[in-house]
Amino acid sequence: MRKLLTLIAATGIAFGAAASKVHYQKARKSPEWFTRGVIYQIQPRAFTPEGTLKAAAAKLPYLKDLGVTIAYLVPVMKMDADMDRSFWSPRQIKSGFNNPKNQYRISDYFHVDEEYGTDQDLKDFCAAAHRLGMQVMLDLVYFHMGPTAPILKEHPEFTFWNPDGTVKKGPWRFPILNFQEPKLRQYLMDNIKCLISDFGADGFRCDVGTAVPLDFWHDAHDMMDALTGGRAVLLCEGFNPMNHYRGFDADYGRFHVLDAAKVSGAWKTREAKCPNGARFVNHYENHDIATDLRPRREKAWGTRAIDQVITWMFTIDGVPMLFTGNEIADADAKHSMFGKTPMDWTQLDREPGKSRHALVKRLAEIRRSHSVFTDVNGEDGLTWLETSAKKSVTAFVRRNGRDAVIVVQNWTGKPVDCSVSFTVPKKVADQFCVVADDTDFSVKGAVSPEAIYSRDAKFNGGLSFSVGPWGCWISKVVQAD
Repeated sequence: MRKLLTLIAATGIAFGAAASKVHYQKARKSPEWFTRGVIYQIQPRAFTPEGTLKAAAAKLPYLKDLGVTIAYLVPVMKMDADMDRSFWSPRQIKSGFNNPKNQYRISDYFHVDEEYGTDQDLKDFCAAAHRLGMQVMLDLVYFHMGPTAPILKEHPEFTFWNPDGTVKKGPWRFPILNFQEPKLRQYLMDNIKCLISDFGADGFRCDVGTAVPLDFWHDAHDMMDALTGGRAVLLCEGFNPMNHYRGFDADYGRFHVLDAAKVSGAWKTREAKCPNGARFVNHYENHDIATDLRPRREKAWGTRAIDQVITWMFTIDGVPMLFTGNEIADADAKHSMFGKTPMDWTQLDREPGKSRHALVKRLAEIRRSHSVFTDVNGEDGLTWLETSAKKSVTAFVRRNGRDAVIVVQNWTGKPVDCSVSFTVPKKVADQFCVVADDTDFSVKGAVSPEAIYSRDAKFNGGLSFSVGPWGCWISKVVQAD
């Protein structure tokens, strides 16, 4: 039985203390379409040769067959076409496309950019996704705006100005929006309503979300809940433990490094700062990483290592997110968010794209058919296990109160023999706890010799495994009578 009391309130407390102790509170509840979902980030400029919403909509049945349940579009609203390069981000200039249209430098939040089609095309995209039983997430770019956006001329108070009358530039050389202005907040609230009610969006990823005042996101989510009956979601680009109470349904969960100790250690450190049940959207590549990082991670890490990361994404706590082309092992160095760089779809018919596609489809089916991977978020649903090869191998158990599944992964290119421990040490009480958490997270039962999925791995009996290079083992834990 858990006996927890805490002296920390969810709000109205210094961030330093809250960031370390909010774990003892509960995260907000979110709709199952999100918590059980599989996200695919669509970069229209790469997803199809046409680069349009109509062409992307035609590909939705392909995503459905792959196992994707949430189509997430990078911004498709009208972009600022200003050719003044002093208002271009350094990345935009470096790209060499000489294209003023940056997807994250928006001129009009209420209308689709002609590069992608029409307002009706976005409505049709959302409707097509809904007919397939999929949801749609759009991008909210509310930290900054394009310098020639008409709304800034109508409402100069929406941004900040220099004494000489020129607009102040933010970190990416775009005007920053002034959230002290109530009219701006209402304008953006109206935009969210429009995207949900008129276009058909089901949720949003919030660009630079931690740079926008959290109370705005609180108000936005409250409004969305009232409008949709609690079915809309907000995903934050960033990390703030306070996000998970009311403002957001998940934070970003980027995968950074192929190191067993850091994979588990980083997760445990972050989890300890968050309210119980906090969620993360787990991915290794997105529009930023695919644009900036060379070589692309597919080449830098290698196909087998990426297979391991994707396996982790689909079995760990949270929601997996694939970026355009991840499922066919795309590693095109020409890819850029700043211009049209259509990916080569023939990769689907040859290796390693063919095998990667099959892996993603299989993992999506496992996630869908074994609800233990999606039933419970937080420490009640995920328990990390110690291994005898902690520098090479991670192991964790997913639980939902009825079933348990073990996932063992080798994060090196060498074979490893190791054992795992089902005994989990109890947490030590801290200065903010009146009573220590006495929950026993130790695993009861035995590893099933029949794998749900394995890749170059063998169960040796007991708690012993032989795991090949980048190998993994997934099986049920048979509960003791």
